[in-house]
Amino acid sequence: MGGRNIKDNFKRRFGDPALIKIEYAKDKMSPSEDAYRSEQISKAYAGVLKGVLGRKPTQDEILGEKDISKKIGKK
Repeated sequence: MGGRNIKDNFKRRFGDPALIKIEYAKDKMSPSEDAYRSEQISKAYAGVLKGVLGRKPTQDEILGEKDISKKIGKK
């Protein structure tokens, strides 16, 4: 088989160890800022799932209650 597995693809794209840097806010956020950020992160997460699955994810898939590992890359 000529395809790369998921781990190899991730290493190729992001390096090994991964070159992803996560920075947390140093100051406390207001409740409205926190709610806004949470909403934006949720939308981004659902958008990534949509791209990975090739369709709109179900609520169970978004919440992690349904295993999607076997569906990744299939259309």
